[in-house]
Amino acid sequence: MELALCLPERVSMNLDLADISEANFGLLPDAGCRCCLYWEQPDRDQWPESPSEREVLKREWFHSVSGEFGGCGKLVSVGSSVVGYAQFSPPADLPCVVEYACGPPDDSAVFIACLYLWEMRGRGIGSALLEAILADVRARGIAAVETYAGKGSASNPSGPLPFWRKHGFSVVREEEDFALVRRDL
Repeated sequence: MELALCLPERVSMNLDLADISEANFGLLPDAGCRCCLYWEQPDRDQWPESPSEREVLKREWFHSVSGEFGGCGKLVSVGSSVVGYAQFSPPADLPCVVEYACGPPDDSAVFIACLYLWEMRGRGIGSALLEAILADVRARGIAAVETYAGKGSASNPSGPLPFWRKHGFSVVREEEDFALVRRDL
């Protein structure tokens, strides 16, 4: 499902948000997100050496989770440029979630593994992406969303803690570098 949003107060252009599918998966950056298995395969020693082989596994993950859970990722574009992406699912589909000292997330919540903009930060695009995820999850009848927010780096793939607090997320548990945050829907 494609959704177009316009945020005149912060963004003076139209945003297009689309669920990640086989047709648009290739729009993810090839040097990072498209072949990253961080959440899906916590043991990096088992990752294939070749980025193209890792990409195959990432595609398979999206296909499998989408088949069981429904859409589990979104791309955000400004004009013809994809500027960010998000990935979310039940925590059971992301084995790495148990490795954080402030975790684990609640099994009844959806976990946002990544909400990342590689361009155009600070213009409301991440907020629009998050709102699209929350609307999607709410429509499925899911009562809460959680993620690990970075406490020190704004470049953390799931985003910095102030971003999540600004959007109504509360800290469940925290440790030195990350906080498990939650928003009841």
